[in-house]
Amino acid sequence: MSEEKIVLFARLKVKKGTEDELKRAALAIVADSRSEDGCLNYDFHQSLEDSTVFTWHETWANKSALDAHFKMPYFAELGAQVKDITDEPLQLTLTKMVSEKA
Repeated sequence: MSEEKIVLFARLKVKKGTEDELKRAALAIVADSRSEDGCLNYDFHQSLEDSTVFTWHETWANKSALDAHFKMPYFAELGAQVKDITDEPLQLTLTKMVSEKA
């Protein structure tokens, strides 16, 4: 598994009224995350159906690259910045693509 591309879907629900706080904190690490070795895609989204739900869609060259991302100081800082505004625990789903790329 460590040499396969890893596609991560992350979901975080924040408390009503804290959406802008999360956006500021999460957007601040997009450029750094995209510049990491092994990052093939890193996108941050907000739900159209529930403004308090945010998702990340990331593609990493392999599990080692993703593990390195989780150890970056700015990733830890993001967690510390948003821990008091989350309404539900962060949900992570690691996947691999089984279809051909579009």
